[in-house]
Amino acid sequence: MEKIDLYLQAMWEAVTFEFALKLGIIYFFVIWIALIVWVIKDISIRTNNLFFQIIAVLTILLLSPFGIFIYLLIRPRRTLYDKYYEEIEENLDIFNEIVEERKKEAEKKVLKSSSVIKTEIKDTNFKKENIKKENKLEEKDIDHDENKDDEDDEA
Repeated sequence: MEKIDLYLQAMWEAVTFEFALKLGIIYFFVIWIALIVWVIKDISIRTNNLFFQIIAVLTILLLSPFGIFIYLLIRPRRTLYDKYYEEIEENLDIFNEIVEERKKEAEKKVLKSSSVIKTEIKDTNFKKENIKKENKLEEKDIDHDENKDDEDDEA
């Protein structure tokens, strides 16, 4: 425990106002450089406009770390990635509308063709019935003629 106290006392004696000031200045510049790096990365994913990117970096460079507040006000709200996917979603919505319209048109065509097929089936059934009736009438006529022939032969 005494060793730790000795180290703490030595460090406390080494920390002077001049040392604290140097540490504060170094911390300020480290934060400033980190902000510059962050702004460069952030603005490059938010816009492709080179002029706007330069203005954003210069704002941080010239106005020190306090320029970050101005940068946060002027930077684009959405990233290029967000804009791209918003566009894709809009195009998908339009595509879905087109598909739905074509689907409805196809259903209408199918309904029309099915009604046409139904009427054709009814017509063919009607024709079949007429043919059957005609065949029955012809058979009756043939039977009637045969009966007459048989009667004539007997007489």
